[in-house]
Amino acid sequence: MTSRTSDPDGTEAPRGTLAENVERLLLEHIRQQKLLPGAPLPKEEQLAAELGISRHIVREGLSRLKALGLVEAKKKRGSLLRAPDLFAGLLKIADAGLLTEPDRDELKEIRAALELGMCDAIYARRTPAAVAALRQAIAEAAKQPDGAYEVEFHSLLLAIAGNRIASSFRRVLLVIFSPETQNSRWSVEESSRRHRHLCDVLERGSAEEFRAAMREHLGPAFRG
Repeated sequence: MTSRTSDPDGTEAPRGTLAENVERLLLEHIRQQKLLPGAPLPKEEQLAAELGISRHIVREGLSRLKALGLVEAKKKRGSLLRAPDLFAGLLKIADAGLLTEPDRDELKEIRAALELGMCDAIYARRTPAAVAALRQAIAEAAKQPDGAYEVEFHSLLLAIAGNRIASSFRRVLLVIFSPETQNSRWSVEESSRRHRHLCDVLERGSAEEFRAAMREHLGPAFRG
């Protein structure tokens, strides 16, 4: 049985890591009620009554869910459940400069594996307009730092697949690649040539040829 303690109002609440327990209770309540993003959450008083804890503790739990991006407060509408940003926590860590070089290398491998895994979707959903956008990014490469250009091109590739979560990884990539803006593996000219080749294969080659071109292009991202 979970030990309990009293909050400032005198109401008993789960003990130990109190905030974590309250967060868990709220998430379980959301799951049981089958609430979907955009649905309003009950008022603090109602949640307190249903969960058997005080409003003070409910407010603390809601604050934790807001910090996770799972709840947002709207004027005159109260608290609403929102679709989670799966990379929000990782982005904060990256922005704070807390990623080590091995962390960055492993994230680059994940990024490469993600793109390789979505090759078929990218190929199947390509359009002339999408390929034109890729070529436009290449044409403007000289105007951008190398890292920003690399992120822009590969973000457009992921966008072709139409996967919202994969596309949102772009914000993390911006941070991961930022130290490389002055130390790119290839010059802008060589990088542009390699990306033009990908566009040519995507536009005129077969699905297998595109997968092979992507494997060759992304190969350096994988450590030996």
